[in-house]
Amino acid sequence: MFHGTVTEELTSHEEWSHYNENIREGQKDFVFVKFNGLHLKSMENLQSCISLRVCIFSNNFITDIHPLQSCIKLIKLDLHGNQIKSLPNTKFWNGLKNLKLLYLHDNGFAKLKNICVLSACPTLIALTMFDCPVSLKKGYRHVLVNSIWPLKALDHHVISDEEIIQNWHLPERFKACNHRLFFNFCPALRKGTTYEEEINNIKHITSKINAILAHNSPVLIVQRWIRGFLVRKNLSPVFFHKKKQQEKIIRGYEAKWIYITKGYEDKLLKDLFFKPETNIKGKLAYWKHNIYYPVDLKNSSEHRKHVSSILCELKPKDLGMKSKTSRHLIQKGQESEDEIVDEKLDTSFRISVFKLPIYTSGSLKNNAVLREKKQHFFPAYPQPIYTTHPKPIIKKDIRLERSMKEFFAPQRAGMKLRTFSDIDKYYTEQKKQEYHKEKVRVVAMAQVARERVRVAVNEHLNQKKYATQKLIEENKETIQNSLRQVWQNRFNYLEKARERKALFLKEKSQKASERLLVQNLNNERTLLTRGLLKIDRLEKNEAVLKEKSLIVKQKLKAEKYRKNLLKEMKKVRSQEIYKRHCEEKFVMDMIAFEKACERLQDAKTKVAIVKTNLDFKVPNGLIK
Repeated sequence: MFHGTVTEELTSHEEWSHYNENIREGQKDFVFVKFNGLHLKSMENLQSCISLRVCIFSNNFITDIHPLQSCIKLIKLDLHGNQIKSLPNTKFWNGLKNLKLLYLHDNGFAKLKNICVLSACPTLIALTMFDCPVSLKKGYRHVLVNSIWPLKALDHHVISDEEIIQNWHLPERFKACNHRLFFNFCPALRKGTTYEEEINNIKHITSKINAILAHNSPVLIVQRWIRGFLVRKNLSPVFFHKKKQQEKIIRGYEAKWIYITKGYEDKLLKDLFFKPETNIKGKLAYWKHNIYYPVDLKNSSEHRKHVSSILCELKPKDLGMKSKTSRHLIQKGQESEDEIVDEKLDTSFRISVFKLPIYTSGSLKNNAVLREKKQHFFPAYPQPIYTTHPKPIIKKDIRLERSMKEFFAPQRAGMKLRTFSDIDKYYTEQKKQEYHKEKVRVVAMAQVARERVRVAVNEHLNQKKYATQKLIEENKETIQNSLRQVWQNRFNYLEKARERKALFLKEKSQKASERLLVQNLNNERTLLTRGLLKIDRLEKNEAVLKEKSLIVKQKLKAEKYRKNLLKEMKKVRSQEIYKRHCEEKFVMDMIAFEKACERLQDAKTKVAIVKTNLDFKVPNGLIK
């Protein structure tokens, strides 16, 4: 994929015409998409992302999410902070069979009926719908909890049993929206998160929700108690029965080696995990001091297989009875051989030990072969430790031998039967020798058969080596031919590349010369254009200056005329004002004169009146 800008010419080239198709094909492998706060309006480009598992399209302007119908592997879908007002139908949600986390808060949902289509989502565990208009409706949480059955958490709180079971009154600890049930499973987004971190976050959220339910759901707590009780009840008789049988076997053998089989290990594990009340510490302490631990636990199963194969080869065919010494190696709680062969050994908790092989008398003659076998199958490991000090084995007489001794005793009827006893011993020794010869013959036949097998194996190995060498030579030849073809193709490609390069350089030089010619013409044309523009600019400037000077002269003339006119108007106005002033002064003088005349006349009248009054009021005697 390219990490630069692909131009239109490159994409239109025949070698790159498939680029857009490859991009569409590559979108099928997308598993993680994060477009947060990019103001996107459509999700149509996600129709080809059929492998998408984590989709984060938060804080955008999305209104339609139908293009996500082809993303059937979605586990987490974050669409908060958009403008979604309605959800697709149940067919859309039924196809998202792996969807566990769905974030739809801070959107425009307003109807509960439209939200109930989420009940078709089969594995939805956590859902957020807060900060939506529908979250303000009465009974919103009750409707969602009882319509979406697999839902375990809604809006920062894990769903309690009180919300699911009707008319069940619980203590404060188990009530809905209790602080013990609070869990913020939609934290703020971080920059630079990878697909692995998102998957780990999904697992963490799921496990945290399950843990909260396990500790705060009365139904789950009661179920856990009942299951534990039933398991202990069903398994306790088996454990007690096995324990009694193994105690009986242990009492019968004192100086024996102790081995632990898968059955007893399973019992120990079951005691550890299912029966905490049993005395596990005592058992572990006992095995800690009395069990041999090999150096390499991983190879214990292989060594046990080798030991069993050697024992099978050295075992005589005509021996039908088992020796008593083999019984001493019976393991505690040992299973049958067929079950041990079919069983896959688990070395994760296995305490493994080795059994020593049991050799017959005839096989002791081939010490060199047996020593090689021992070195091959038994590496130098520390020897196992006895649990107790061995005691001397006391051989008990068989009933038949005891009766024969009593018969051949000389006290029997006073008759000496020594001769018959010697004859009987002779025949017994002869039978033993024949039996020994038969065993030697069987061992020799086994050795011959082993030699034949070894020769056949060597021949088979040689044939395989020859076939392998032949195959290697053929592969080498094929590789050489392929390399020659690759080098030839590379040489042809380089030749074509050189030819293309030469043609490209030639075209480039031709284009450069043409470009230089065009550039020179453009430069000359540019200079000519600049000269013409300069002349036009000068002429325009001169015309502008002339026009400006004419305008200035006209303005000066108009200003002078205006000033003269103002002077004349001032003179005329002053004359008019003086004339009006004179008239007003004359009028004022006349008014003042009239008033003075009136006052004078009034004064004369008053004087006359006063005089007349004085003439009448003076007594006669006062007049001279």
